[in-house]
Amino acid sequence: MIVSNDVVHDSRVLKEGRSLKSAGHEVIFLGWDRSGKLSPNEVWENMPVLRVRTEGGMRAVPTDVLRNPLWWRRAFRLAQSLAFDVVHCHDLDTLPIGVRLKRQTGKRLVYDCHEVFGYMIEEDVPSFVTSYAFHLERRLAPLADAVIAVNPAVARYIDGVTGRASIVIQNCEDTVYDAYQPPPGPPFTVTYVGTLHRSRFVLESIEAIAAMPDARLVVGGSKALTETVRAMCSQHANTQFVGLVPRDRVLSMTAEGHAILSMFDPTLRINQVGMPNKIFEAMAVGRPSIVTKGLWMSDLVDREDCGIAVPYTTEGFRDAVTRLRDEPGLAERLGRNGIAAAKREYNWVMESRKLIAMYEGLRRPT
Repeated sequence: MIVSNDVVHDSRVLKEGRSLKSAGHEVIFLGWDRSGKLSPNEVWENMPVLRVRTEGGMRAVPTDVLRNPLWWRRAFRLAQSLAFDVVHCHDLDTLPIGVRLKRQTGKRLVYDCHEVFGYMIEEDVPSFVTSYAFHLERRLAPLADAVIAVNPAVARYIDGVTGRASIVIQNCEDTVYDAYQPPPGPPFTVTYVGTLHRSRFVLESIEAIAAMPDARLVVGGSKALTETVRAMCSQHANTQFVGLVPRDRVLSMTAEGHAILSMFDPTLRINQVGMPNKIFEAMAVGRPSIVTKGLWMSDLVDREDCGIAVPYTTEGFRDAVTRLRDEPGLAERLGRNGIAAAKREYNWVMESRKLIAMYEGLRRPT
């Protein structure tokens, strides 16, 4: 499995690796340590983790976008030293490595499409870079022997690129509470654990909760807004920043709150096809989600009646918090519905069966 991060903080990659190992496969992870500070080799649950580190000539390159060709070259060389039957590429920024390995070795190639990559980068890079990403995907994705899509919306996109059906494997939780457990006592607490990006309503939620003294906000995560969020939360007694949350603490921290913030900016194309992990985490522990009205994620929340969809505004967010705080019976009903849906359909046990079946298909000769 090849992924352009440190591996051990990517829940989807780890869950897939664990499931395949449990089914009798041998799994090796190949990642990219962008910080250049981690070990180049370690073992996670008896599976080797190898890393390309940002060091030497790579450090002289000013951005990760420009480092990509160097990452591809070094990862390819490292992968050449390994024995494998399948190369499993997570997202577009690993696919050139996998295609080159397939061409050299004749081994099978899996493309795991976590998002529409061009949508994800288009707000942060020049337009010609975005255009190149779309062109690269149109050229390389059809060469994969199997394609995985993270949700039905992404599947519609990637199926149009490859001209054939992908396998939808959603990033559901591998642990679901057996029964509904009430949240702790007051104050009413909203929790956000995830990427600290301006499109995630994090800054707006801090300002809104700061003006609601009988409510509380707990924020965990990292990325671009880390220091801004830290500074803003420190100014208010009822807003708390806890930093990067270990993967094994996410579900318990989610359960410690009363509601989960999952509001994404609806004007961005990446959010129009996204399904945050936080929604599945909230369902797994029986907590209602607060999501943006009109996005694909709100269709799921409305269909399963496990949260509240509101406009992407401070007023919309505040109204949802007030309603859930003042109507505990509503919050409990939404939470119970979430657990029921997670046990019935939205859980990793069911999703992993599709992954294992796909790999069994790859065993068969073409």
